[in-house]
Amino acid sequence: MSMRVVECNICGETLTGATDEELLKRLRSHMESEHSSTGFDEAQGREMIQAEAYDASDS
Repeated sequence: MSMRVVECNICGETLTGATDEELLKRLRSHMESEHSSTGFDEAQGREMIQAEAYDASDS
């Protein structure tokens, strides 16, 4: 099964989701819980996922 993956630009934590929408939800949750002082901009999150997310598969 393929997963979408992106690393947090602040702390490097790897975030995964089955789809880009799920990945966006996980990114939002991560940013709110771990980096709340930076705020979360959904448009920037979408741009980050579009530019940096990649597919990873179980092997």
